[in-house]
Amino acid sequence: MEKFNRFGNMFPPKEMLDRSYLLAEEPFKIKGNLYSIGNTWCSSHLIDTGEGLIILDVPCIAEMPYLIDAIWRIGFDPKDIKYIIVSHAHVDHYGCVNALKQISGAKTFMGKIDVKDMKESLERFDDMNKSQHGFNESFVTDVELEDGDIVELGNTKIRCVLTPGHTIGTMSHFWDLEEDGKTYHVGIYGGAGFGSVSTGALKRMNLPLSLQEEFGKSIDKVWNENVDIMLGNHPFHNDIYDKHERMIAGEQDAFVDSSEWKRFLTELRDGYTRFLKMSKDEVDNMYKRSAFLNYRNIHNFENN
Repeated sequence: MEKFNRFGNMFPPKEMLDRSYLLAEEPFKIKGNLYSIGNTWCSSHLIDTGEGLIILDVPCIAEMPYLIDAIWRIGFDPKDIKYIIVSHAHVDHYGCVNALKQISGAKTFMGKIDVKDMKESLERFDDMNKSQHGFNESFVTDVELEDGDIVELGNTKIRCVLTPGHTIGTMSHFWDLEEDGKTYHVGIYGGAGFGSVSTGALKRMNLPLSLQEEFGKSIDKVWNENVDIMLGNHPFHNDIYDKHERMIAGEQDAFVDSSEWKRFLTELRDGYTRFLKMSKDEVDNMYKRSAFLNYRNIHNFENN
């Protein structure tokens, strides 16, 4: 029995991308000033800093109406977005940045290395932008983040850590939040999917094969973070909707788990080690056996 692989190719099927409203999810409060405003495919998070809103990752343009709706439904105004932080330069995490910036005037942040790649690889990014429905577009980043930079607004200080692999400039993020006199350390690994570092993918994108080694080093780099609340930039990385269902059922601290971070990184490392040894046929079979539709509400799915 092979455990479900949450780190491979987890794109929704075409019928769901054609009808993006099928990806819409209920927004909700996670803890303190932290909220989920994402969809079934891609996570987005909102932080109410007391001096404006920070949004971590935004979806493709087709899913933007449901992001805006989510912000309103939890009691905030999209015009109060001050910062938009993008974890890595993939269109499903930045596709509607320019549109949101047009509404709010928000300042945008992304890792300096990914910014450079976006500027120098216009054709590749244009192809990626067109691969999803709607007018997705690259953006000019206001602040180019370097390893260790702090993004501060109001009551929130986010530490940005360079963790290359998923992209050449992926950034992971860590900060503290408070609720009822308790402080919780929040962490989000910036890009856990490893399909983009296959030898074939790196050659197609004209990226260095050294990224395969960097991916493993990135896991080691953040291994000792003492994370109380782990987030993911895809729902299937931290079982966000399963935890929400537990909250609805009365488990107030469903998102608080100080052991999850290392469990997640261990699963990621083990899966990645196996992946590097797979043949193309084995990889193709893995993707078929771990599909997007299998994951929703079945986070312990096992293949026969």
